[in-house]
Amino acid sequence: MAQASSRRGLSGLGLRAEQAPLRLRIVAMIAVLLAGALTATGLAATALLRSYLYQRQDAELLAARTPLVNAALDSHGSTKRTVPAYVPGGTYVVHLEWSNNEHVDVFSSKQHVPNWPDLSPTSRALSETTPFTVESDSGGGEWRVITGTSQSPTQGTVTYAVAASLNDVDDTVDRVRNLSAIVGVVVTLIGALIAWFGIRRAFRPLAQIEETAAAIAAGDLTSRVPPPAGNDEVASLARSLNVMLGRIEDAFIVRTKSEERMRQFVQDASHELRTPLATVRGYAELYRQGAVSKPDDVAAAVRRIEDEATRMSKMVDSLLLLNRVDEEHSGGLDQDPYDSVDVTVLAADAVQDARARAPERTIELVGLDGPLGPTTVRGDDHRLRQVFANLVGNALRYSDPSPIEVAVGTRDAHAIFEVRDHGPGIPEGARAQIFERFYRFDASRNSATGGSGLGLAIVNAIVEAHSGSVDLRESSGGGATFIVQLPLADSDAQQTHRSGPAQA
Repeated sequence: MAQASSRRGLSGLGLRAEQAPLRLRIVAMIAVLLAGALTATGLAATALLRSYLYQRQDAELLAARTPLVNAALDSHGSTKRTVPAYVPGGTYVVHLEWSNNEHVDVFSSKQHVPNWPDLSPTSRALSETTPFTVESDSGGGEWRVITGTSQSPTQGTVTYAVAASLNDVDDTVDRVRNLSAIVGVVVTLIGALIAWFGIRRAFRPLAQIEETAAAIAAGDLTSRVPPPAGNDEVASLARSLNVMLGRIEDAFIVRTKSEERMRQFVQDASHELRTPLATVRGYAELYRQGAVSKPDDVAAAVRRIEDEATRMSKMVDSLLLLNRVDEEHSGGLDQDPYDSVDVTVLAADAVQDARARAPERTIELVGLDGPLGPTTVRGDDHRLRQVFANLVGNALRYSDPSPIEVAVGTRDAHAIFEVRDHGPGIPEGARAQIFERFYRFDASRNSATGGSGLGLAIVNAIVEAHSGSVDLRESSGGGATFIVQLPLADSDAQQTHRSGPAQA
């Protein structure tokens, strides 16, 4: 039970230590290491001091042995017992024994006398050259003792033991030990205090990182870590985190915009499909109720249902096309499988098709900066034809009856394709959104022409998938000019770079 309780206590202590702040744990670790080092140093210094003082005491004892023994023998039987002046300072006791078992202590303290050792020849032989330590007879400290024999003309053979008190040595060692302990405690406290302020200062950038992380968790993606001075690991971490946070914010913005576009797309698609579906449902309901019974009325209803179904089919096809282009573009298009496509040929075909659809309209194919010539790009022939067909078709649809010009040429290693009309044009405020899906700056025009608002979005998606761009400007004299730029194929780009743009 006691062992289990002890283990639970240690486990709880370890858990509380793990829950303490990191800076506090580091300071505690530094304090423990510093205290341990100072304690070991103090113990080693005390042991060395004790050894040195013992050696010095032994040397003095050996030097004072003979004078003390002689003085003790001379004073035996006398009341005057003084230590000779040439004997080193200290407390000494001389124990004398004679063969008749008579013994006497000379120069002894009135309170304390050593516990004298056995002075038999066997024991004495071991201590005649090396001092040893004995206790006092009444707890008065320790003594260093050396033994031997002496011949006196008047007293015969005398066995002696000379003892020197270690009280002064022990007092000195105790004072040094206590001083070391006090100094160790003070140094440990000062070291812990310095470590606390140093670690607090070093952890300040980490605290700022923590505050930034909390702000971001609360929804503030613009929060950043203040860049710390220096080039240490914390500064490098702060810079890396700021880069990562910037990318996260950008990704979140992109995702938010994508979600907004998706919501708008779903809303617009639902709105666009609602009208033809309502029309189809309305005519079907009229037919079911018998409101449409005459052959001409039935034929008209079927024609309207067919028209709306065709419109929905075209819209769905356009949405599927946009989805495929977006998937290819986001996945990264590899242009190696692309074929070489002559933009001039595509433009000529688009113009020819437009003339066939509207023979009464004036549609011209001209060179951009000079006579027409081959203008080759790498791309998907079918989808690029959709770009030309949509742009020329829009010009026919919205610029009646003004003339249309289709210009093809090269500039700065790019194939340029322009469709110019001189109709009502597009308001400046609507030009930034004209390529968005389902965008209509004039809903009545789309209702009249049957457009879905996806044609220019398809153009923009296909052109971007071919690493190109499409722009809208006002035509000279009014109207709209759509400008498509596509990178030239390598050979044409090199030739354009050498010769420059074609001139009239």
